[in-house]
Amino acid sequence: MRKIHLIALLIISVFILASCASSSNNREGERISAKDYRKGTKGLEMEFVRNAPPDRIYSGDDLDIIIDVKNVGAYPTTDSFDGKLEIYGYDDKAFSGERWDGGPLLTPELQGRSQFAPQGGRQSKQFHVNRVSTLFNSEFYEPRIIVAACYKYRTIAEPLVCIDPEPFSVFDEEKVCTIDRNGETYTLTSQGAPVAVTRVTEEISSNNIHFSIEIKNVGNGKVVDENIRNDCPLNLDFNDIDKVLVSAKLPWDSSPNCQPRGDHRDPVRLDESGRGHIFCTFRKPDSKSAFETVLQVQLDYRYLDSIEKKIEITNINR
Repeated sequence: MRKIHLIALLIISVFILASCASSSNNREGERISAKDYRKGTKGLEMEFVRNAPPDRIYSGDDLDIIIDVKNVGAYPTTDSFDGKLEIYGYDDKAFSGERWDGGPLLTPELQGRSQFAPQGGRQSKQFHVNRVSTLFNSEFYEPRIIVAACYKYRTIAEPLVCIDPEPFSVFDEEKVCTIDRNGETYTLTSQGAPVAVTRVTEEISSNNIHFSIEIKNVGNGKVVDENIRNDCPLNLDFNDIDKVLVSAKLPWDSSPNCQPRGDHRDPVRLDESGRGHIFCTFRKPDSKSAFETVLQVQLDYRYLDSIEKKIEITNINR
């Protein structure tokens, strides 16, 4: 009997150890997810649901267009998503009684990826047309259906930079990091958003620390002024695009002197290649020794993405 009890205790111990190992592995997986979620070059990802719309439809039929929308970037982390869909590319005379079910606005719950939601938010939106037809009672009509999403987004980049208040001191100390006489350049990858900080160059003068920050449109869409909400995407003009709000801060200085200022009155403008720059001057810290810290750069903007599909409306009653 005693031997049976010992065997039972041994089996229970094995199960407990296995459970602990599994729990440990799950926690490790959560740590990896939390570390890696702010990656990628997209905000929203859209696709047409299969056969919605179909490749071919007949004059007189109704039509459903269903869009699957996924937030694959890293913003926002609260229920504060601000975006809408717009559909165009067809002659209004061919579509009768069209409407978005629930309106064109995307749900505020369309959160980005995070350590708590590594897949990001997802939503389906349906556009219904009561009746389609060809134009002038012709044999067929082939419109190109375009669905555009215009949404507010944010990029946060946090490169680890070296702060050496006295880089050219004659005193030979053991430093945790150093700055070259010609400055130091930090190359960054993606940050889970369609606009990214790609390069940061640091220089140090006698009284200040200077950072030249390069940003780039790394997505496939257009960058739009953050203030433009109702007019996006169909009423944009030249002054509404390629504008990004930029703020930069160090732990001891959150109000650097930047050119351009990076605010609504003086945003960063992207050039034809999708690149822009801001130059920020920070005061030096009280410390006399070198150390590493985080430079936080925040980019705010709206982004315009679109997908399209060509369909054929056939008139069989002609």
